[in-house]
Amino acid sequence: MESVVVGGVRIAYERTGRGRPVVLSGGTGMPPVTWELCGLRGALVAAGFEVVTYAARGVAPSDAPPAPYAMADLAGDLAGLMDHLGLVDAAVVGYSLGSFTAELLARTRPDLVGSLVLMGGAGPLRGLLDAVVEAEAELVGLLGHLPPAYAALQTLLSTLPPLVLRDDAEQVAVWRELLGGQEAVWTSHDGEAGQAAASWGWLRDPDRMAALAGIRVPALVVAFEHDLYFPPHTGRAAADALPDGRFAEVGGAAHGGLLTHPEETADLVTGFLTPP
Repeated sequence: MESVVVGGVRIAYERTGRGRPVVLSGGTGMPPVTWELCGLRGALVAAGFEVVTYAARGVAPSDAPPAPYAMADLAGDLAGLMDHLGLVDAAVVGYSLGSFTAELLARTRPDLVGSLVLMGGAGPLRGLLDAVVEAEAELVGLLGHLPPAYAALQTLLSTLPPLVLRDDAEQVAVWRELLGGQEAVWTSHDGEAGQAAASWGWLRDPDRMAALAGIRVPALVVAFEHDLYFPPHTGRAAADALPDGRFAEVGGAAHGGLLTHPEETADLVTGFLTPP
């Protein structure tokens, strides 16, 4: 991966393909290779786009400045990267925490964003997610980071659909093994604590939903049927609040639908971004 220093923070990135630029912004602790593994990057390149992926601050191999971070930091990093690459009027696709980043970027740097996809991260804060935020904040306050076993369990419970968690012990075991090395994605504990703080601050911002009215570009909100954090009804609320918003649902998927239902997700994103 190449890298650029934005405001004193080194951000690693990769670009591939030719055509209209699409920037992919990942979730909490999400390494850029995930976009390749889920097939979305390849699908977009095959559809005629240039795709930019990057490691947000805190995720290896990018820098992890001292925690805490704010969403303005993460959106500012992305804006600086896009300025460095000379990208304007790009499509920006965000997943989970990356959805927060993309949403704020569209509000603060509308010159950079020509269209927007918000996956698994748009809509009002619900009680369950608020409880998760509170528990994580307490653990980070006590330890400076999330215990690896807790982080892996929380990701497992949110990633897989409920019937898989209940009945498919083999698939659960596979995912447990995949998530076992989750702590290796972070540059340092500052990266984990910093991204967590940015997420908490964003979710509890009382003005966040009203600010959607200021995003004027075409926007697709993608929700996953069994997402415990951002279920479909919250995604619909976000799409309704966007002046040019539309909504799509991936059936059978939980919050990790990007990985568990990759073809359905890729079809929605490429279909939205590809002109008729």
